[in-house]
Amino acid sequence: MSGADLFEKLTLSQVARWLDLHPLELARVLGDEDGGLPSDLRFIDDDVDRLRDLAGVETWWTGDLPVADGVRGRALVRSLAQHLVTRADGPDWITRADNLFRGLEPADQWVVRRAINVLIVESILVSTSRASGLHVALGEDGLERLRSIADGTGLPASMEALWS
Repeated sequence: MSGADLFEKLTLSQVARWLDLHPLELARVLGDEDGGLPSDLRFIDDDVDRLRDLAGVETWWTGDLPVADGVRGRALVRSLAQHLVTRADGPDWITRADNLFRGLEPADQWVVRRAINVLIVESILVSTSRASGLHVALGEDGLERLRSIADGTGLPASMEALWS
């Protein structure tokens, strides 16, 4: 890296790629902010953490799965439920939908994304659109149902296709 590269600002596309967002989604988040988009659409490194917080981007999946299970797909679903139980800190809790699978390999993302769809169909999670993207919140009895999914006693039958 040359000395000049140290002073080069990041483009909107570079920041979006770094945050694992689509550039238009990042532009929408910035457009909703009081300061709006910078006129040159360029950012410094310090802006990335601010934009991550502003967009609500979190990486939930790092390291080993929190729930061990002999079947990988079932372990992913139960681990997703455990993550949700751990993070959902009250009735007003809400998070970006893509936080639920960010950090997973593509094949594991496929399973978790389909599990999220089942959780929404079963009203365990509720989806809602916001300026910063698609979000999910807990359904009426979502926390209890997620606990039973995490411990393996309450897996919805419709999820079995994810690992059969």
